[in-house]
Amino acid sequence: MISLLLLFAMLYAACGLVLSIVVNAVSFTSIQLGGNALFPVLTWGIFPAFLSVILISISEKERKMRSSVGEEIDHWELVFAGCPSLMKYIFWVCFAYAWAIGIVFAILQPHEPSVIWRGASAFWMTFYALGLASVTGAYLRRRARQTP
Repeated sequence: MISLLLLFAMLYAACGLVLSIVVNAVSFTSIQLGGNALFPVLTWGIFPAFLSVILISISEKERKMRSSVGEEIDHWELVFAGCPSLMKYIFWVCFAYAWAIGIVFAILQPHEPSVIWRGASAFWMTFYALGLASVTGAYLRRRARQTP
């Protein structure tokens, strides 16, 4: 049952990531993205994706605390435990992109709708990429434990 839930969470985060990448790419064109339900759906959609990251890291922390007493815990290691390297790379690229856009937008303070979509989608990409990486790592660890 948990494997099925993890597969659903992976699909959810992957769809959110792909959709936010598409929105970000479209924001560089002249196509107008305003006036629909996509913005609140993608914004509120990051919360279930990030909730999975929190729950998985809590579970991993408890497991690690039982196995290694007194060691310092690297929280990024907990989030990315078992995750493929490519997914870590995708997350860090999205993270750097979101920070760079955030800094530029804080300085320039643009108000065009396409620029607002671009900034929001950069942060959506980061959260969905983090959720996808964390859930994929948890799924792969679970499969490795089940297969002898």
